[in-house]
Amino acid sequence: MSSPQRKRDGQERRRELCDAAIQVLAEHGSRGLTHKQVDETAGMPDGTTSYYYRTRAALLCGVGERMGQIDVDNLRSMTDEATRSASPFGRLAQLVMAQAEGRGLMLNRARHELALAAVRDPDLAEKTQRFLSHINAIASEAITKLQPPSDDHALLAAQSTAVMTFIAGVFARFAMGDRTINDAEQLERMLQAIVTAVSLDQADAPRPQRP
Repeated sequence: MSSPQRKRDGQERRRELCDAAIQVLAEHGSRGLTHKQVDETAGMPDGTTSYYYRTRAALLCGVGERMGQIDVDNLRSMTDEATRSASPFGRLAQLVMAQAEGRGLMLNRARHELALAAVRDPDLAEKTQRFLSHINAIASEAITKLQPPSDDHALLAAQSTAVMTFIAGVFARFAMGDRTINDAEQLERMLQAIVTAVSLDQADAPRPQRP
């Protein structure tokens, strides 16, 4: 039976390997992701990555879990801070803009590489869908919390979907090096405009007739 210390050490080693794999994905793309390259990037002996992740698919799934946890932590931190802010969408805008440079950009590019790899590999897509669904649920909940309390759940869901779709496009632009959006203030205005537009659209939409 493994000791708690050994289990913690194994978890820490997996985290370090996945962080190195994220860097490899961002710099070399999914085709450049090999066990050997991850070993070198992590500064670990040859064979370390293959010991913890026997196959490339297992490594990619591990990366998906690691990025998912990072995203969840960021979203929860953003929600906690935004609920205390006079401008809640400003905190979301800052979080999005952090994906345009430095470590955030690395994570952003790795996230897109993982998504593309999953599109080409049905088995990987099935395994990673669980992580993606979890992230989408957390993101939707976080965006809903940024808005004034409402009993109109359909409106809140529509606003959340519109904001998430727009942000996905912003992330894709950042991943390609496009900085059309220059700062968090500009992005905040866009997010607020999207929420307002969806609200107006829902208000104008015909209501179903009751029998």
